[in-house]
Amino acid sequence: MEKFKIFYLSTFCLSLFISSCSQSPKLYKKEFSQKVSNKYAKQFIEGLKGGYYQGTPEEHFHIQEAMILDTTFSDPYREMGAPRVKRGINTETMKKYKKAVELDPESWQGYRGYLYLYFYRDYDNAIKDFDELDALTPNFVDYPQSENIDFMRGIAYMMKKEYPKAQEYFKKFFDHESKSGDLNYIESRAFMYYGITYFETGEFDKALEKFELGIMYNKNADLMYWKAKTLKVLGKRPLEIKKTLENSKELLAKGYNSRRPYVEEFYQTYMEDIDDLLNSI
Repeated sequence: MEKFKIFYLSTFCLSLFISSCSQSPKLYKKEFSQKVSNKYAKQFIEGLKGGYYQGTPEEHFHIQEAMILDTTFSDPYREMGAPRVKRGINTETMKKYKKAVELDPESWQGYRGYLYLYFYRDYDNAIKDFDELDALTPNFVDYPQSENIDFMRGIAYMMKKEYPKAQEYFKKFFDHESKSGDLNYIESRAFMYYGITYFETGEFDKALEKFELGIMYNKNADLMYWKAKTLKVLGKRPLEIKKTLENSKELLAKGYNSRRPYVEEFYQTYMEDIDDLLNSI
């Protein structure tokens, strides 16, 4: 009998709760002004920095709440795309970035171009994104993902084998970055790529000049390897070439080479490349 009373009381309380909710449909509805909604949406995205790993359910909860609160906010779509590109979910990645670019092209079009260049090797779409971003920000050098836009355009044209066009953008890059008078902070691969465009067009003296300039500021396995290749083409002494390649091997073993997380770097040097060139001398 006692159990029946408890069951009856519990059922009555549940029905009363449901009834009260049905009579007050707005009781649990989020009602904010647009200004407050936008503020909370940004807070959800900023909260991701507190230790929510990319691609986790917890991160997705924050992102989805931000999307609901502010449908014009581009950052949630970019955040949805980031873990997908790292996991190779290509179609879903670009859907998210397309939406982010539609909502805020100045913030995300260059970043999408960066993905087209490094992750998808889609050089035409990368150039298209870089050119369109450049038009949106005249008289200003953009740095999507902290990389000079002209440097990335130079890489894209280099990989399309349009070497004079690549040289045009590499020159713009070096002219801009050299304004401080200090080349120490410029990545070694910038010198290497610039030199490769001359190597591929048969201008070996100019190529060697770029490689040696890069080595002056940053001793790097890739630069040493390309210097050795150029020395061989120019018919230099075998002992000089071998010494350069031995330096390249030593630097590579210590990790002084260009590399990139998730994907292979352009013209990345491997021990097998060095050994093959050594054996050909």
